[in-house]
Amino acid sequence: MNAATAGQLTPSPLAPPCQGALVQVRSRKWIVQKVDPPPAPDESSVVHLACAEDDSPGEPLEVFWNYEPDRRVLEDDGWKSLAKGRFDEPRQFAAFYRTLLWNCVTATDRDLLQAPFRAGIRLDAYQMEPLRKALR
Repeated sequence: MNAATAGQLTPSPLAPPCQGALVQVRSRKWIVQKVDPPPAPDESSVVHLACAEDDSPGEPLEVFWNYEPDRRVLEDDGWKSLAKGRFDEPRQFAAFYRTLLWNCVTATDRDLLQAPFRAGIRLDAYQMEPLRKALR
């Protein structure tokens, strides 16, 4: 690098992602909304992104694709190999299924009232009847 180009950023050539791709830019996951082609062959494409993270879903961002240092297209290879291996043993899958049922049983059954013992709340008998009426 010579002194004339020391202060300039030079883009590294990498094809921009296609619309709908999941990418990582600036240490976050984004969905590509639109890709504007470069105005000249030696310039970068402008990629319009929407955030895919839980803390700010849909937040827009526009980047010059070739100038982003940590850019990469995330592949969904995990889904392709999901059913290629062996399946869980029936007992192991049954245990997983039971935990799913236990986690949703109180939310789906209106007449079932469970005490929140794990939350450290002290339960008194006089609190149960008003709570039952409030839940109805």
